[in-house]
Amino acid sequence: MRRLEIQALRRAHLVADAALVSLGWLSAYGLRYALDDVFGRPINAFSWYVHALPIVVGPWIFTCWLFGIYASQRMKTVVDELQRLLRGVALGLLVLAGIGFFVKELQFGRFVVLAAAGMNLVLQGASRVVFHRIEKRMRRSGEHDVKVLIAGTGVAAIRLLQKLQDHPEIGYRVVGFLGDSSHEIGKDVANRPVLGHVGELREIAVRHGVSEIFVAMPSLGHTRLLSLVLEGEDLGITFRVVTNLFEVLTAGSPLDLVDDLPLVQLGRDRPSPLYAPIKRAFDLGLATLGLLVAAPVLLACVWRIRRGGASSAFFAQTRIGLHGRPFTCYKLRTLREDADPYTVAPQTCEDSRITPVGRFLRRSSLDELPQLWNVLRGEMSLVGPRPEMPFIVDRYDEWQRRRLTVKPGLTGLWQILGRKDLPMHANLQYDFYYIRNRGVALDLSILLRTIGAVLSRRGAF
Repeated sequence: MRRLEIQALRRAHLVADAALVSLGWLSAYGLRYALDDVFGRPINAFSWYVHALPIVVGPWIFTCWLFGIYASQRMKTVVDELQRLLRGVALGLLVLAGIGFFVKELQFGRFVVLAAAGMNLVLQGASRVVFHRIEKRMRRSGEHDVKVLIAGTGVAAIRLLQKLQDHPEIGYRVVGFLGDSSHEIGKDVANRPVLGHVGELREIAVRHGVSEIFVAMPSLGHTRLLSLVLEGEDLGITFRVVTNLFEVLTAGSPLDLVDDLPLVQLGRDRPSPLYAPIKRAFDLGLATLGLLVAAPVLLACVWRIRRGGASSAFFAQTRIGLHGRPFTCYKLRTLREDADPYTVAPQTCEDSRITPVGRFLRRSSLDELPQLWNVLRGEMSLVGPRPEMPFIVDRYDEWQRRRLTVKPGLTGLWQILGRKDLPMHANLQYDFYYIRNRGVALDLSILLRTIGAVLSRRGAF
């Protein structure tokens, strides 16, 4: 019932905003109508603007929803939410201007569009402040608290508990701690029990109905942290890490604040619903264009490889793709034909398995061009973790298999930041960052930076 009350509040906020956007739109028309003498010409008929209400209100509210204005934001201040509203209104204005430009029959007045945007910003801003205060008041009562665990028992964990207790309006109830040694289990820390070992996170979270876990354990390494996050991911648990403010500011990471204590949420993991179709459209368009443009280069490479004595210019190898499904990955041949295809890839350009022409192809990354065909077939994407050979995937730990939840890519974050200079464990960390933060902007950035990485031949061999 309590969760339903919060959800009902969000629905009420959305309905109220739809009414306010309608009011702003019609008020903008009324203002323009009153200024007919100033403009020297009458405004279009009122009925046109009334009939256009669904076209105006729907996209406007949708853009606000995309920016998370109607989502629960426990640690965000009113200023944070108004900044998000400003971005939503700016995008809504662009969408509305685009509709007016492409649908000539609507004949929106420019003054009405701009005035409506200004009024909507004021009206929705007032609405956001009111609903923000109502939600905070509901949470302060304690009836809508979310159960959380704190991983850690040291100074950082105790300080976090005190901050959460000092701010009941955030709406968190700490059910206990997780320790990193067996002798802590069963003891009390700051009047909260140590419920178990951090390795038992999943079982304890399910037993106590936990929705979020705060990690305040500085000794926890990156690998163990990733393992814990992925262990509880299918339960819908959100992880936040207590971190050093200087590290956050120098890294440029987004953060939440509980009083003066900085917390970093570990990625969002769920991209926009529009991301998948947009990504596939980019894959199809750019892969098709790439194959057409690269066709003369491919033909020249095939001729040179065959001239070197190879019976086949193309190399086909089984790789592991989305959800662990094997597929045939294509490359230009760079190794001798008697080389075992399922061993560790060459780590230096001096590897005796590499042919003379293969050395050039690998350093220029031209050997990867046939994988554009894999992209067209939907087995790969332009951007994503690199596909691995079956014997490597067989050695994955459970948390490492998280790489298989997205399509493998022709290029990725690892390739542009270090490419093959980096060891496997660093590769996985960059891949997990991409998986949890993937989006159209990040993909485009990786594609553009890949061009520079290829031209400089950094880390390629």
